[in-house]
Amino acid sequence: MSRKWLFAFACVWLVDCGAPPWQLGRPLDGRPSIPPGHALPTRAQAVAAAEQARVDGRPVLEIDALSKLDAAERMTGSEAGRLAELLVARAAEFRGLRRGIPESADLEAVARLDPAQAALLGPARAAAAKAATDAWAAIGAREEAAAAFRLATAVKGVRPDGWIIPRRTAVPPFEGTPTAPAAVEAYVYGGASLSARLLPLVAAFPWLLDHQTRALAWAELLLAEDPTSPDVLELVAVIWGRAGRFGGTERMLMELAYYTPDRPAGLARGAAVWERVGRPREACAQWIRAARWRDEPEDPLWRRALACARNDPGAGDAKAIRDYVVSRARPERREAIEAELDGRPPPAAGADGGVAPASDGGAPADGGGQ
Repeated sequence: MSRKWLFAFACVWLVDCGAPPWQLGRPLDGRPSIPPGHALPTRAQAVAAAEQARVDGRPVLEIDALSKLDAAERMTGSEAGRLAELLVARAAEFRGLRRGIPESADLEAVARLDPAQAALLGPARAAAAKAATDAWAAIGAREEAAAAFRLATAVKGVRPDGWIIPRRTAVPPFEGTPTAPAAVEAYVYGGASLSARLLPLVAAFPWLLDHQTRALAWAELLLAEDPTSPDVLELVAVIWGRAGRFGGTERMLMELAYYTPDRPAGLARGAAVWERVGRPREACAQWIRAARWRDEPEDPLWRRALACARNDPGAGDAKAIRDYVVSRARPERREAIEAELDGRPPPAAGADGGVAPASDGGAPADGGGQ
């Protein structure tokens, strides 16, 4: 009998391995594992894309095309100079947005691409590196903060004659309600930074994300130019969530929490994103995580966590949450918080301004009024 089973297994194995070679690596569910469009273009394609973007007046797309040439180490001197010029402009926009980390990264790329500018960029690089130091320190990234500080120290004191640090770039407001996709694209791609124009535009007109193909392209460009901004990470999470890429959404929300100095606020922001993309159970888990991070009984996050757990018992144990919050409350506030969580009227105040006698011992709570 064992030989028969061995023979049957061998036949199945041979049939499986005998499939046509074009079937090898094919996903079992028929869906590709790697999304299309992520491979680096050929040099001719990237050069053509950069030239077309320059003719159309779309610096965002020109930077993207030239950056791909840079990544493939296929740039000529003139192309490197053009990319450096564009990155200086983008760094100025990042400075206006108070994003020190991508500003510093862009200026260091400029110094690498155009060594003649390395000395000229000294003051700007030092200022950006100092801003990056503060940004990294604010989220507890010690190694990155130390590296940025060393960079700021290394280039500090370079004061060439005639160099002026680029001023903050004011982004022109979008006037009127956009009606045509072409008008929207011309506007959002017309600056050096996509997020400077796209984020406020989408906030004003959320329906712009309904064009899924375009929104997914925006997400890739946003992450390429600045993967450290909580605003960018939130928008990308929304775009991917609307497209059903929930694994990517989860990863973006983890990054969002990491890059937010107030971690509970970042987690709560992620919970709101899960609600926005129609995933209430993930949202509830995130509300609970956000509340537990700060772990303050008076925190409204606990109320959100308790409410969603009551609405969806599978998302969390509402009774356990309620009992935990009450147990963490100060003795003089415990009865009031318990009533609030249970949806009961607050305890009546005593004649002397204190709370009514507590139910556990009959003695008035210490400390008088609430």
